Amino acid sequence: MSCIFCQIAEGKKPAKIYYDDEHLIVFADILPRAPVHLLVCPKVHFPNLQDIPDDILILLIQRIRIIAKEIGIEDNYRLILNNGAKSGQIVGHLHFHFLSSASGANLQLRIQSP
Repeated sequence: MSCIFCQIAEGKKPAKIYYDDEHLIVFADILPRAPVHLLVCPKVHFPNLQDIPDDILILLIQRIRIIAKEIGIEDNYRLILNNGAKSGQIVGHLHFHFLSSASGANLQLRIQSP
């Protein structure tokens, strides 16, 4: 598959990983727009919000809440979801942008190399 996020989820492309389990992967955006800029994605390829099953969507939201608590920014983050190319979605794999202006947030990222 040519989807870059699928390749990251499969360990075939490099990324700075914050969280990884059987359903989700969270990694640093390569072009950050804030001091904290993570991408929260399902590992299975779903093009947009209309396609993702509710149970996986709930896992994504739960993980976002956990991340905010882990790094101490429960009251200082925003989520962005671009749903489809017309809305500005560049990578056709559903993902939330998790952004915060919090400087000094303790992100424990590990480098993934193929």
